[in-house]
Amino acid sequence: MKKIKWFQESECKIKNKTIGLAFLLVTHCNQLEIEKPSLIEFLFLSASPTSVGVVTSDFASGGRFKTFEPNFFTAFPTSIPIHSDAVGRYSNDRVFIVNRLNRDTIQVLNPQFAFFTEQEFSVGQGKNPQDIAVWNEKYFISLYNADELAIYSRFSGVKIGSVSFASLRETFSTSGIPDASVEASYMIQDGSSLFVLLQRLDRNDPSGYLPPNSDSFLVEVDMDLNQIRSIYTLPYRNPSSKIQKVFLFGEPHLVFSCVGRVGFISQIDAGIIAFKLSTRQFYPNRLYAEETAGGDILSFQIKNEELGYASVLDAGFNKTIQVFRPRTGERLGTLLQIPGNIGISLSGMLLTNEGKLLVGSTDFLRPGIYVYDTNLGNVLLNPIPSSVELTPFDIFQLQNLP
Repeated sequence: MKKIKWFQESECKIKNKTIGLAFLLVTHCNQLEIEKPSLIEFLFLSASPTSVGVVTSDFASGGRFKTFEPNFFTAFPTSIPIHSDAVGRYSNDRVFIVNRLNRDTIQVLNPQFAFFTEQEFSVGQGKNPQDIAVWNEKYFISLYNADELAIYSRFSGVKIGSVSFASLRETFSTSGIPDASVEASYMIQDGSSLFVLLQRLDRNDPSGYLPPNSDSFLVEVDMDLNQIRSIYTLPYRNPSSKIQKVFLFGEPHLVFSCVGRVGFISQIDAGIIAFKLSTRQFYPNRLYAEETAGGDILSFQIKNEELGYASVLDAGFNKTIQVFRPRTGERLGTLLQIPGNIGISLSGMLLTNEGKLLVGSTDFLRPGIYVYDTNLGNVLLNPIPSSVELTPFDIFQLQNLP
């Protein structure tokens, strides 16, 4: 941890060497005139009330957790080492970095102490964790390479239980040999219920591209009893996006994108779907269909029933950020378009509470974050993406979800 010298060491005595998480309490000497940082310098040490978290990567040796202020297009100096393949989540006043395959750990950062890593624990080599939820004294962790939902102690980081998904393994494979993993991915909480997405991909398919040859599931888990409450079959396969809780059509829904066959086996076969919490049923229409988008909808953000944004990859590997209307499913326009023959991808998308749409660009020559103002007609505020040190991969709010 770097030390910021707000005092002259030769004229001041250190009264206590450590309090809590290794910080210094320095006495004020009568003869000393302390040179305090300016307000701007203080605010930009680690975060501001409107800043967001950004997981960045060099896609090789490692990554960094950064904080970014979209109102000033500025990254804060704080730079926390993380895995090169990671995603982030904010919950219970902490940042959780899910270090995925080949590190397989959960890293907990404390925003009150410049995002100091206060805990890190392994979930088992090769388990490939995908998401985390906090409930009372427990961590629930979804594992891509397993058939269970792992439960860890919030205090010790030791595994204390699991919820078995063994009965939900795929029952069909084109190879004739179903695999043992259910591909548990993103999760979201609603009261004591935890909703977990199971992709159920065919790892033994001869194509090698993990096609969705079986139905995908949304599993509702009771976090008090550590057991499955209900299983819901998705109307479309291969859910790939984070789950968002959105107030639509007068009540809350869980919304996520299914991509079906994607990438080199891409087909127009899925879209953005909504799950009504009050009835535990899927909304009959897709909020945005792949037929309308013209490709696979990899991620999205919804502002309200009239305005949504989708990151779309078509069969020619062209990347676009599209505007759509969730109420009717119609396409309203295109904010950004990158041809497939240009080595730039789009990764990470967030609509902030203040109405700024952030889009990560993986241009290796000039990686960064584009900022659009959705309150001013989706105007692009920074034609050159703002740097966050490395390539942005995941962007998320630094606020507890309701």
